[in-house]
Amino acid sequence: MNLASGQLMGGAGGGEEKTAVFPSVEWFEKLAEVMLENEASYRRFGPLDCTLVAVVDDQFFEVTFLGYGVESVRHLYALSDAAPSHFILQGPLAAWREMLENIRANAGPDLEHTLGSLTFRDEPLRIDGPDQLEIDAFYRYHESLQRFFNDTAEIDTTY
Repeated sequence: MNLASGQLMGGAGGGEEKTAVFPSVEWFEKLAEVMLENEASYRRFGPLDCTLVAVVDDQFFEVTFLGYGVESVRHLYALSDAAPSHFILQGPLAAWREMLENIRANAGPDLEHTLGSLTFRDEPLRIDGPDQLEIDAFYRYHESLQRFFNDTAEIDTTY
C-alpha cells in the first residue's frame, strides 16, 4: 500500500466521508488522505522521512512518512514489530482525545494542546525511541507532524 502516491485503501479519496474511530488504522489512513489533499501546505516545511509509532494506551500504530505524504499505516501487535528506525509518541487515550478534540474545536490547537506543550515534560504525552537519533526525528519534523495532527480538524472522530 502506498498512501503517498494516492493509492488509498478501500477506495478512499473519492469524496468519501472522513469519519473514523480513534485509534485505528482507518483513522490514520483518513488522516493520510487529508495530508495528501493538503500537500502544498506541507511543502513549506520540507519532505518527511520518518516513522512514527503512536501508542495509545496499549495499542500501537505505525505511520511511515515519505516526502510529503504517508507511505504506509499499520497496526502493530507489539512495539517490537515496529520498523527499526522509528520514534514513539505515547500517552493515554484521554490525552490523545483531549488534543484531537481541541484541534477540531479550534481548527488547530491552542497553546496547551500542541505536540510541543503536551510532550515538554513527558506528560501527558511522551516521546521515546530505540535511540537518541530516532527520538531527534520527532524534533526535526515537529512542524510537519503538528500540521499532520492539525489536519484531524477535517476528520469526524469517534472514540
